[in-house]
Amino acid sequence: MAQFLLIALVLIFELKEYFIAGAHQLAPHIAGSNETGQAIITVMVAIEFLFHPLSLFFLYLALEGAVRFLGSLITAEIVPSLLVFLFFKISSSASRSIRRRSSGPLLADALDLLPDGRIRIASASLKAGWNASITIGIDGQWFELECEQQAQPPRSVIYVLRPSPAGKILRGYQEYDKAGALTANLATERGKEADAS
Repeated sequence: MAQFLLIALVLIFELKEYFIAGAHQLAPHIAGSNETGQAIITVMVAIEFLFHPLSLFFLYLALEGAVRFLGSLITAEIVPSLLVFLFFKISSSASRSIRRRSSGPLLADALDLLPDGRIRIASASLKAGWNASITIGIDGQWFELECEQQAQPPRSVIYVLRPSPAGKILRGYQEYDKAGALTANLATERGKEADAS
């Protein structure tokens, strides 16, 4: 509400100054015109004011403040400012990109088949969209996310998947590419076999 009121107040003061400056410039031209002519000129000056970049920006901020206030009243949630949201999204994306470049290529996932039919996947990065409502396909079988855990780098995220129950409604689906994970696991198993012999 404060954003809406403050920006609306700034817009009113700016519009008043713009009208005063416009009235001094147009005074000789509208001196003998009737009320209709003066009203048309007033509307044209207001439209001209609104098409200035700074005025459009202030108008956007005022409308955003009103939408955020109404959104918080109706849904009881805080709606973030779009400009602040975009700033943090861009800075987060840039920092992720810098981290990726400095750390080199991501490691392949380490996939472990657990005895009870579950699967544990250790990954170097978060899997986009993996949550409790998604169904994950691996080699023709369907799994759902049982839990997500944090671990030590380089594979800092561990996903435990359990088989989906029969008749589960499919709300979202992602196919997991197991080929890269299997090669990483096979290399580890070969290393263990070489150590044992």
